[in-house]
This record gives sequence, C-alpha cells and structure tokens, in this order.
Amino acid sequence: MTATLQTAMQAVIQATETPGEGGPLGIARPVVAVSRDHGSGGDEIARKLAERLGVPCYDQELVTHVAARLETDATVARMIDESVGKARDMWLTGLVTGRDLGLGTTKRHLVNVILSLAKAGGVLVGRGSHVVLSSGAALRVRITGSPEVCARRLAKAEGLTPDAALKQVKDINHNRGKFVWDLFHVRTSEASAFDLVLNTDRLNDWESLVDTLVAATQAIQTAQGGQGGH
Repeated sequence: MTATLQTAMQAVIQATETPGEGGPLGIARPVVAVSRDHGSGGDEIARKLAERLGVPCYDQELVTHVAARLETDATVARMIDESVGKARDMWLTGLVTGRDLGLGTTKRHLVNVILSLAKAGGVLVGRGSHVVLSSGAALRVRITGSPEVCARRLAKAEGLTPDAALKQVKDINHNRGKFVWDLFHVRTSEASAFDLVLNTDRLNDWESLVDTLVAATQAIQTAQGGQGGH
C-alpha cells in the first residue's frame, strides 16, 4: 500500500471517528475543491496550496478509493479517471464482470469518498468535487487558461510538439468536462459553480496565486463560521 493511499485511508477513518465542526458538511480543517484545465498549472497550484494549508492533496487517490469501493481493477479505475472520460461506459464492463458498475453506483461512491475526505480537510482535485462540496465551508476554485497558452506551457514542460500539446490539452479538457457532465449535469465552464475563477494566461506566479487562495480559504471559513454561530 502506498504512503498516499495510507494517508487517504487514515483521513477517512478520522472523518468517521471525529465529530466535525464548521458547517453542514462538518468541516473543521481547510477544504478546497479545485477544478482545472490541463496545462493551466492547476495541479501544481493545488499541491502547493495543500502544503501551505497543512492538509493532504487528493488527486488520483479519489479514483483509487472509488475503484476500491467498487471492488474492481486498474482497468476499470482508468475508465472512471476524468482525463479518460468513460465513466458512462462502465455499465458495459459491468455486464461482463457481473458487478454493478453503472453510472449511479459510480457517482454514489465518488460522492461518499469526496465527503468523507472533506470532513478531515484537504485539497480535492477534479472529479466534480466542486459540485459535491457546493455547501459548507469548502472553497471552490476553477483554474483555467486559453488552450494555446496551456499548450505552450505543456509543450515546454513535457517536450511535446506544439500540435501534440494542443491536441492533448483539448482532449483532456473535453474528457474532464464530459466526466463532470455525465455524473452531475454541470458544465465546468459555469462560473457560478465556483467561488473563484483564476485565468493563468497572465497570472502565472504560482506562489502569488497560492497566497490568494489561502486568503480566500480563510475568508470562506470565517464567513461560514459566522453563519454557523462559531
């Protein structure tokens, strides 16, 4: 078992054993849901933010937990990874394996995993976490950028050709949007689903953006605490 998976499992255990505070979701520690465009820097910003807040960053761990709850293998886990965007097709695999891998079952397990981890605090990356955590003291952030700028950033980081990088950005963004739509019927482009939207085309100092997100997280917690009487 990897250290990251052990950390995630421990967070779930603590969430179920320790009464929460701070809102309808029982959130006591900082919680941030990050939705991001591929190549926008969202993954790195999420990791840096988690370090600053002193909480875990959950990314691929979300998929690992859902796959474990479905008692399935890595192939099916890949199907529910948002970058692949094939969660809707899982019922076909379910017909072969005899397991209930329908969209409703997948959604139920994903929601339960997100809520459990959020109770113990953390930065949750993608997989519709901003939709699930639409109430309570979670900060919902969208980190975006134009496909061209994201592709240039990706090409430089991974040594891709401009055309290959642009195709990867467009494909993964499409799949992520499809994943959220299939499960929650919400568009990732809906600004009203977020508390804060950051375009990194020109705002490309990650540390400064993390400063902004730390302040926003604290503001959300303070506001929620006031509403809750804390």
